[in-house]
Amino acid sequence: MSKRILTPIVSIGLMMSLSGCLSGGGSSGGGGGGGGSDGYEAAFDAASGRAPTSDMPTSLDANYQGQFKVGVSSGTADIFGPDADPQSAEIIGDLDIDVAWTEGQASNPFSGTASNIVATEAGTSNSVAISGQLTVDDALPASISRVHTPSTVIAGHTVPDLDTGSFLFHMTGQLESEGRQGDATLQFGGSFFGPGGNAMVGAVSGGINDVDNPSPQIFDAGIGGTFYATQ
Repeated sequence: MSKRILTPIVSIGLMMSLSGCLSGGGSSGGGGGGGGSDGYEAAFDAASGRAPTSDMPTSLDANYQGQFKVGVSSGTADIFGPDADPQSAEIIGDLDIDVAWTEGQASNPFSGTASNIVATEAGTSNSVAISGQLTVDDALPASISRVHTPSTVIAGHTVPDLDTGSFLFHMTGQLESEGRQGDATLQFGGSFFGPGGNAMVGAVSGGINDVDNPSPQIFDAGIGGTFYATQ
């Protein structure tokens, strides 16, 4: 998410939760119970349990859907308010990513969105929906890398060819909650999992900045977490 985006998200979500203004809320699509966290972890484990791809193709034309889950790793913005601890929030959102890639291409192979974003007080069902969405940003680095390791013989045993894949892309956008807006930038990086690269699993990092209060810092709040997306 863009710079200050998650700041308002966490700030407002937690302040409302802690003040008792929120009723038990749901999570973003597919989030499951426990404020969405339990369902996310089960889906993440299922995707990563497919094992790293060993037969990465030389081209992909597919749609991947999943979720990301991040927390606020650092931040001193005033927007958090005196009553909220942003480090106790979980932010979960849905991912819908299209991949159109052929080995050797220089253009961005990714397009898609992150939406249905929800901030939840960790360990509770107190949550608040965040309006807006993020989109893949063509102005920022994006790539897919395929690595071929030829077959070899070790101690008399033949180890077959190994073709693995990794990726990188960025998403940016503006989100809003309770009239407060923020610009978010998130980087998604990781590896392909499953037969033919039918899943993407990796880490999310980035930060947010408040739209109405520009700061000389790169980010007013640092964001980190994980994500998965499957065909």
